[in-house]
Amino acid sequence: MTAHSELLGRYKRAREVRFRLNNLLVSTIPKKTLEECARKLGFLRKGTLMFDNEDESAILMDYCIYHPEPDGRNLVAKYLEKALPPDDSEEMAALRAMTDAYYSLFQILEIERGVGVSVRDFLRGGTGFIFDIGYGNTAKREMLFATRVIPFENDLMTGGAGLPVDSSAAKRIANELTRTSHDLDRSDFNQMTPWQEAELAAMVIRSCLSTGMSSRIAYAQVASAALPTPGRSAKPRLGRNDPCHCGSGKKFKVCCWRG
Repeated sequence: MTAHSELLGRYKRAREVRFRLNNLLVSTIPKKTLEECARKLGFLRKGTLMFDNEDESAILMDYCIYHPEPDGRNLVAKYLEKALPPDDSEEMAALRAMTDAYYSLFQILEIERGVGVSVRDFLRGGTGFIFDIGYGNTAKREMLFATRVIPFENDLMTGGAGLPVDSSAAKRIANELTRTSHDLDRSDFNQMTPWQEAELAAMVIRSCLSTGMSSRIAYAQVASAALPTPGRSAKPRLGRNDPCHCGSGKKFKVCCWRG
């Protein structure tokens, strides 16, 4: 048994705690923030939220939770200030880890089935291990994906819904990075302000969605590029009167959309 396998139980528990916190934080998203973030990611069309599948709504909610307000704090930081769970509680540990979350592009180096993947951070440099059972069961080496990661033990765990990055999306992202003068300088990515990081995440997400990527990663072997093939979801758009994705039982329009 590997050291990562031995931590699997703790990872599953930490993931459950973080999932509950995510659902709670979603309920605190201000309508103004929701609309601003939806507009940035391309989900707000003629004043209406439009999703091709439920996974796209998860991408938006994750982006909203970590989007900085004018004072530079996001909803995680604000909740941590107000809630103040016991210092030694799992909730406090999860919230502290979530304050260090960041969004990046990762290339898969090795796979530990049923546990996660060893990766190279394509933007910041360096390597690490990401706990994610889904990636551990379906990923292939050398493939590229974008996601938010949260520190866990001495490794990482995935945060928001991930997106596959094919060759077309990778080219768009590289062009945008060059245009905005980052030029893949790792020191720039390690020293970004909260607003710069939010803009980077938005650009990566838009680039992936514009080339038809789905947040449900469906891996397939690609002969030349060794990059993920996107899987298209057959789920309908999430309408205002549909049950909200957060599991509250309310209609979307009177829950997370609150429009």
